Amino acid sequence: MASLGSREKPVIVKVTSEKMAKQVAEICEEYGFQFIAGFEPMENLTDLKLAIKEKTAPINIYDLCPCGSGAKYKFCCMKKEIVLDL
Repeated sequence: MASLGSREKPVIVKVTSEKMAKQVAEICEEYGFQFIAGFEPMENLTDLKLAIKEKTAPINIYDLCPCGSGAKYKFCCMKKEIVLDL
């Protein structure tokens, strides 16, 4: 199965401005994601957040969390939502 952000399954985002579209493009380039951006009155960055979480998560949810807290990923950042400052 293709991962989110790949050519087969690109990240789809809805943005409200050209500035936000450029910021999303920079984030996607940083992570190597393929993406499709559309202009809508209400933004939707859900796919981008899921793709980042999928890319940064350890393979085993019982490994240490990448945030550096010392806790296991399952009990730390697994359920936290990613906040993007756009």
